[in-house]
Amino acid sequence: MFLFKKHYKGLEREISGLRFLNPVGLYRQTESLRVRPLAGFGLGFLTLNPDSANLLEWIQRLAEHRSSLNGTLLGVNLKKDIERSFSLVYDFADFIIIDTDSNEGIGSTDLPDIPDLLEELLKLRLCYEHYTPIFVRLPSGLDQEDMRSLLSYSLLSGINGIVANGLGTLNTVLDISQRRMPVIGHAASPEEAASMLQQGATLTELDVRHPMALRLLKNLEKEAKNHD
Repeated sequence: MFLFKKHYKGLEREISGLRFLNPVGLYRQTESLRVRPLAGFGLGFLTLNPDSANLLEWIQRLAEHRSSLNGTLLGVNLKKDIERSFSLVYDFADFIIIDTDSNEGIGSTDLPDIPDLLEELLKLRLCYEHYTPIFVRLPSGLDQEDMRSLLSYSLLSGINGIVANGLGTLNTVLDISQRRMPVIGHAASPEEAASMLQQGATLTELDVRHPMALRLLKNLEKEAKNHD
């Protein structure tokens, strides 16, 4: 089935060598791979959570759907069995998010173990012929000192960006990092997503139904036209 893909003018972004059609993405909590209909709406990106229990089968289905994305970039969010999953999804993701908001893939609640894991992944990335950006989803409940420590590591190590859950976390990240790296704001509503972009988020991923994301895109396009 042919899907008309709408282009929202004036909203393009280039981040870590990736060209996003616009800054609005959808976060899919489920392991479903219904990417073809979603890609047809002209979203900037999709964030998918893999089926860790059937990862090889999930990746095979993902590879079959890649050609249907039509410019919509694909981020894969890893929170279980992270090192193995990273190796398996690397060739099929446009960017990879390491979800440190759960200790399932890290095996520890200690903050120092997060840089240790990221260091292994950064070394592993050197083994591949092509370069895939790595983002880090911050753990919930970090105090200022711990967040400063993790952001400092990310800035110095080669991590490409941060995913911040909620507007408050986003503002803290932007303040501590002095806006020196891309930040994806994870939003629970189009209103929160719009505020994140106004505050300085590079991209925003919405955990909502796609019609709500499309309304946000239309509003952003209208604002971009008014600024021309």
